[in-house]
Amino acid sequence: MRGDTLHFTRDVAARAGSILLRGFRSAETVVSYKSRTNLVTNMDRASEEFLFNEIGRMFPEDTIIAEEGSRKETTGEYIWYVDPLDGTNNYAHGLPFFCVSIGLFSRTKNKIVSGVVYNPFLGEMFWASEGCGAFLNNSPIKVSAIDDIGISLVATGFPYDKETIEKNNIREFNQMLPKIQGIRRMGSAAIDLCYVACGRLDGYWEQQLSPWDTAGGSIVVEEAGGKVTRFGGGAFKPETPEILASNGRIHGQMMDILARAAK
Repeated sequence: MRGDTLHFTRDVAARAGSILLRGFRSAETVVSYKSRTNLVTNMDRASEEFLFNEIGRMFPEDTIIAEEGSRKETTGEYIWYVDPLDGTNNYAHGLPFFCVSIGLFSRTKNKIVSGVVYNPFLGEMFWASEGCGAFLNNSPIKVSAIDDIGISLVATGFPYDKETIEKNNIREFNQMLPKIQGIRRMGSAAIDLCYVACGRLDGYWEQQLSPWDTAGGSIVVEEAGGKVTRFGGGAFKPETPEILASNGRIHGQMMDILARAAK
């Protein structure tokens, strides 16, 4: 990977985070609706415009795919998956669980090679690159050592169109809840993944996701010593719409529960 890429990614994530902070709990933020449950704000778009322009200027040979529709296709080595504001519903309601998430995918390696997730309200920047470990700000992080799912704290989420689709995570939730200590619903896939990486959570699963939701956080979990797969244990890729992430020790137990829900 290009030596300056991670430093650049951390810098632009921090600057995009400043844009989000400017509008947080502010009359400057204007909320509109993609659907009743799927919000977007003018700050999503401001953050995305900034990130799209900065990445495109610095790495004109790269592909960029961002949540709100900004897209540039190239045949270059790298694909940037950009979520300018993960946790928009939280943000719009004044809840401090939101972030900028950026993941860099290598076509040659067929995997994410670096990721940055930044929550500007809490001042927490999670970052990782292939083979170099995972960090929260400047401190290395590791997954938890819990190996009993019965005392595990896990997280999940639900799709926006949960009323109309079969794969809405209700069966999985109902199977998982009795078997674990507790379930949390943060409202940001990227934050959930990073909380697994630093041991605040022991596991996380969700479905009906997009590449920008998971690209940044997935490598942070792996570099922190955790495991990231599909529900059935298959290899995870950014285009995969489902993700199972854990400290590795409870991964098989979570897979078994999810398998029972699928029957």
